[in-house]
Amino acid sequence: MAAPRHSASKEVFLEAALKIADQFGPDALTTRSLGNAVGLDATTVYRYFGNKDALLGELFDYVTGKVLAEIGSDHASPRELLMAMCAAYRSVFYAHPSVARLNGRMADMIQAGQGTAPNAMKLSGIVVSALREMGLSGRNLIIGYQMIESFIVGAIMLETEAHGHGMGVRILRYRAFGAGTPELETASQDEVAEMSDDALWAGVDAVFDAVEKMADADTASTN
Repeated sequence: MAAPRHSASKEVFLEAALKIADQFGPDALTTRSLGNAVGLDATTVYRYFGNKDALLGELFDYVTGKVLAEIGSDHASPRELLMAMCAAYRSVFYAHPSVARLNGRMADMIQAGQGTAPNAMKLSGIVVSALREMGLSGRNLIIGYQMIESFIVGAIMLETEAHGHGMGVRILRYRAFGAGTPELETASQDEVAEMSDDALWAGVDAVFDAVEKMADADTASTN
């Protein structure tokens, strides 16, 4: 147990919460376990977060802040910026796979009025600004945004889950798919991970190709 202290910042709490979630999973994260980790009682944690659902929602948003920090600012085009966002999202949540499943907790927190998820909102703003710069507006802007959220961010979350479990299910699946093809029937964990990675980025490119095609059509219709 950490040495007792009189107070701690929210960031101190969230970094401690991340360590607990990384090591033991989010189910182990309670106001009591978090208080013990920073040397404060559970009532102090409660004053910051209110309840466990809000704590888990805040934790997801805190990790999303790490995505923002990794994106960088030197990008030649909106597509390059969005690709950098995808790479940062993947990198950060691969490092914290147990937190990836808490996206729904963040949504619950916002709907309950227990938090505003500023990092997630800022990330959404970056995506929307890039899509506008591409030429999307109105309904197509919403569709483009949802394509990225559903098919890219969603895919990254699935990849994170598979990665966190050592690709076990995918190894069995890919070997079954590759029956009669020796190099697939004996595919190693690293080889399965490489194929999954290739599939992810091929999908990302396909989504961005479709978004750019939609933007081109929008631009042509206004000229």
